[in-house]
Amino acid sequence: MILRVYLFFLVVIITIFFIAYVKKSRETVLRVVSFFGILNLFSLAYILGTAAIFVLVTLILALGIYELSKNYKLRNPIPFTLIVALAYLLLLYFKSYLIYALPAFFLLVGLTFAGTYSMVKRYFFVYFFGVMFLAVSAASLVLLYPMNPDAIIFLISMLAFNDVTGYFAGRKFGKIKVFKTLSPKKTLKGYLGGLAGLLAGMILFHTIIPVLAGTSLWQNLILLVTFFIFGNAGDLLFSKIKRSLGVKDFSGLLPGHGGILDRFDSALMVSPLLYVFLFLK
Repeated sequence: MILRVYLFFLVVIITIFFIAYVKKSRETVLRVVSFFGILNLFSLAYILGTAAIFVLVTLILALGIYELSKNYKLRNPIPFTLIVALAYLLLLYFKSYLIYALPAFFLLVGLTFAGTYSMVKRYFFVYFFGVMFLAVSAASLVLLYPMNPDAIIFLISMLAFNDVTGYFAGRKFGKIKVFKTLSPKKTLKGYLGGLAGLLAGMILFHTIIPVLAGTSLWQNLILLVTFFIFGNAGDLLFSKIKRSLGVKDFSGLLPGHGGILDRFDSALMVSPLLYVFLFLK
């Protein structure tokens, strides 16, 4: 399965890179190069197994903690780092209890969207966010692999479909702004393009790469709605945090994307929901 996914995205990446290079779109070239690196890392971790997935996700979590610490200007980031790391490891060790941490996860998400910018900017918020969101999301990502190894690649691939088609549809046809304050670049056509990409992804994973073989119509509909609504909600959630802090990107680690949290915002939001889907399946 991984070989088919890798070859498919390799063809897509080469095609987009060539078009972007000809049109001299530097931002698109950088985004493609960054995604190629991410694709290679996840593909390698998928092949090597659970330990490699743990190392990769832990690295993503560590960089996410660093970006939050830096942007919140924590004078001493060690307590924050230790608290989030402890929560993450406890959830992995007592994995059967992860499902009980999800209400706190969704409560935090709701409070972030409902709260004022000043609330989100406050010192105490980053601690709640780190434990309830980052730790739960990272643990969910790691635990997806032993439940179904294909789930990790499916998650990353579907969100890539949403991002790529939404990005190009928004740039080409987008005029109607949907969230003018939170994310001014997001347009109605961009979101519709992302939905079209998700539909294409669902078809791909039923045919050429039959990861979804055997799933019912209702299960497919649930997955489609989950990726569309919560994948985009993850982007908006982190956009609100950035707006609160007055920054454009969490860092410049990934050219064309920004920071780790800028690139994995949707994956961190959707991973606990995909975990629930597989847990209840």
